[in-house]
Amino acid sequence: MRHSVFSLLLGAISLITTTGVTGLEFTVSLEENGKAADASKLQFVKIPPLKHRRRGHRNATVATGQHVTAKRGNNDISYSDNWCGASSRSNDADPIRNVFGYFTVPDLKLRADIPPPQYAAAWIGIDGAKCNQTLLQAGVTTVVNSNGGQSASAWWEWYPGAAYTIANLPVKPGDWMSVNITAHDATSGRIIVTNAQRGYSMTLNLTSGPKLCRWDVEWILEDFYEAETNKQVPFASFQDLWFLDTEATTVRGKNVGIDGAAMVHLMNPQGKVLCQAEKYDNANFVITSH
Repeated sequence: MRHSVFSLLLGAISLITTTGVTGLEFTVSLEENGKAADASKLQFVKIPPLKHRRRGHRNATVATGQHVTAKRGNNDISYSDNWCGASSRSNDADPIRNVFGYFTVPDLKLRADIPPPQYAAAWIGIDGAKCNQTLLQAGVTTVVNSNGGQSASAWWEWYPGAAYTIANLPVKPGDWMSVNITAHDATSGRIIVTNAQRGYSMTLNLTSGPKLCRWDVEWILEDFYEAETNKQVPFASFQDLWFLDTEATTVRGKNVGIDGAAMVHLMNPQGKVLCQAEKYDNANFVITSH
């Protein structure tokens, strides 16, 4: 089902970690170049939950007068203050089981009209849209500084509980990553983050997390909100960012991938679209900067 070049590297040496959130614990395993590695080299730096939940757009129309929700083929087109990408949905009767995809780590360029540093975060997750009170996700954030230099870091979050930057996990702008998230039930799951270009795969097994609805799945590039200020970070321009081989399945085995998903465009408060998602086929789409 997966391409062999991006085979998920499992096994490895495990750590058991308590997050500090009531009940939530996780074990960590790591492989490097196909061999078990010491997971204790990974440092999980706790950060405030970053409120990656979707926010609808405050304006009813874009600058050209187009309505916030439109239709293109099988896909709805909608607008958000902070999300850009694809969002699909199931229901209580057949909850989400798994979501997967490959994507490029954001490769940023400075926008001329806003001060540096500037940011963009790419991630894959379960819930956060219709089910706005919880979100299980993993991804990467890239920052570009005033001199054009960039740095990227991987992270995971189970909102509204714990969020962690994963220090010492190699990642650079332009790398191809994969994220594979499985919800075993509403309060336990697994996250696998793989960077085949740099030869590593990390697996987190999580238990006793905040209760998921398991209604939504997403593949997103985001202009996120800082937890401390509740303000959005400056959003950078970026090279085209692809999500490839996307999949999402329910407990009953139904595919709820990007065929029929809402394609979400990011619009600023002035009604200007800064980021647009375009479906290539039923498993692949590209996000472009404007």
